[in-house]
Amino acid sequence: MDARPARPTLCIADQTISRVASVARAAGWQLRKINTTDDASTEMDKDTAIVLMSRPLTPSLRKRFPHALFIGHLPDLNTDLTIQPDANESALNQLITHGEENWRRHQQVLELFREVGARRKRMRQLSEIGVSLSTRMELDDLLETILQEARRLAGCDAGSLYLTEEVDGVRSLVFKLAQNDSVDVPFVESRLPLTPESVAGYVAVSGQELDIPDVYELPESVPYRFNRSFDEQMGYRTRSMLVLPMRDHRDRIVGVLQFINRLEPTANQPVPFGPEISELLRAVASQAAVSIQKNTLIRDINQLFESFVQASVKTIEQRDPSTSGHSFRVAETTVGLLQALPRSDLNRFRHIEFSADQIREVRYAALLHDFGKVAVRENVLVKSHKLPVDRLELIRYRVELQKERLRRRAVERELELFHHGAPDLEVARGRVNRALQAELELLNNYYERIVNANEPNVLDEGDFRHLQEIREYAYQEFDGTDNGLITEPDMLALSVRKGSLTPEERLEIQAHVVHTREFLSVLPWPPELARVPEIAGAHHEKLDGSGYPAGLSGEEIPLASRVMTVCDIYDALTAMDRPYKRAMSREAALEVLEDEARQGLLDTDIVTVFIEARIDASNHADTAVLRLA
Repeated sequence: MDARPARPTLCIADQTISRVASVARAAGWQLRKINTTDDASTEMDKDTAIVLMSRPLTPSLRKRFPHALFIGHLPDLNTDLTIQPDANESALNQLITHGEENWRRHQQVLELFREVGARRKRMRQLSEIGVSLSTRMELDDLLETILQEARRLAGCDAGSLYLTEEVDGVRSLVFKLAQNDSVDVPFVESRLPLTPESVAGYVAVSGQELDIPDVYELPESVPYRFNRSFDEQMGYRTRSMLVLPMRDHRDRIVGVLQFINRLEPTANQPVPFGPEISELLRAVASQAAVSIQKNTLIRDINQLFESFVQASVKTIEQRDPSTSGHSFRVAETTVGLLQALPRSDLNRFRHIEFSADQIREVRYAALLHDFGKVAVRENVLVKSHKLPVDRLELIRYRVELQKERLRRRAVERELELFHHGAPDLEVARGRVNRALQAELELLNNYYERIVNANEPNVLDEGDFRHLQEIREYAYQEFDGTDNGLITEPDMLALSVRKGSLTPEERLEIQAHVVHTREFLSVLPWPPELARVPEIAGAHHEKLDGSGYPAGLSGEEIPLASRVMTVCDIYDALTAMDRPYKRAMSREAALEVLEDEARQGLLDTDIVTVFIEARIDASNHADTAVLRLA
């Protein structure tokens, strides 16, 4: 509240001499002479109660003295009152009394205006605090904002904030924040026992607010005491204090706000907080409790969601342990490449900006890009060779069985030669053995070709025409039926030129992208993560439209998906944990990426940034370490 003169002022204009001045002086008024011709003065005088005039009143004077009575000696001066020269002392005293009453009414009105203005300002500040606390921010920033804005609203010099926590069933008070405009606070977060012995502890335990005019003069009857160690160490004097509990919507105390030394505006001295400020800060404390709980809830939800994503990735890896670590590596390299795009020299990416939420969205999409593999049959998902192990074993059994047939047939032929006494028996037996060895060698050669053909190729390569010869090889079973070493399905599987999957199996594997998108689309993603299904579901699309599942092309494919495609291919080529292929060197893998970019399958600029930024991830199963050279 602004300090005001206890007595009003009487201004005498233009050297006017009046008995009114004598009466006013006797009543304790202040006297001052002014020049009414000085219209240039724009300073407003709110403390003058009466102005004595000998000249006509001008608008500029009325503006200069808005709360004064203008009194003249002549009726044509346009003043508020006219005093006759022969007015007696009683009339002059009445005039002075009337002038003072008028002045004091104006002062009261001014004070009310000031108070209304101050209250409007506080309500506006309170509204601004509510808006500020409703925005998303990290917990530390939120606590800083709560205390800073509440102190600004109350006009206090210092403050502290405490939160209640429960660990292993034991509740405690955590000293989270301290602010002081007069001294630098050497603050260190600490944990205090939740007892009523301290001021903050008492409020946290009892739920009662404390408005203390002077904490150095606490009654002996109260259970709490004020610790003066900070004051003694820093040369500070804590006087007035307001301590409020922060309650959530369940009426649980989640923390304590402690305000110190509310300052009187003009004298800058500590004054008690009082009921009006207490009411405002009580509203702030309520808003703060809701904001803290909302922040904590969002943090817990994010942690829960992060755990869900991690568990989902581990579920994929448990079904296919050979790809362990792939999703984590792809996520790390995708984020690294995405962040490297604006830092490149390419004008196309120079003005791109990614928010923290966008990066988080892409990271989740990359982590979950293969989740749809949970719907793929396990024998297809983990298929390391073109033929299943049991099928190759059956073919080996057929080869060995056919060898035994040939050996038996050769023995039977030798016995027949011996029984009939064939001339040149040894020569004939030699011919039989040579024919047997040739056929055994042929079977060994066939099986070796089958084993070699069973190994998958990383690239689209290989000549499998010899498989037709093996397919046409026929023999007769013991029961007289005809059979062959390999069946038509065996031949089709062994003829796969790239990878280990047949066309039908490849379609089943490719369907994992559809499963991924469908699964992720069911989840209730918040708005900032709404594109996770779209980004994850497009990581096998190609720029020329030859990809799957939707055959998107060019800009139809999200930028994040195009980035992920490069990282996914690179990791699949260089990973050391795939049993069905040898890991490529970095140089060879980059050549593959460049070749696909030249063919129009991959984004050339993204591949260029990937190579120049040397973005890579270590091939560890559990961790992916980003390296930006």
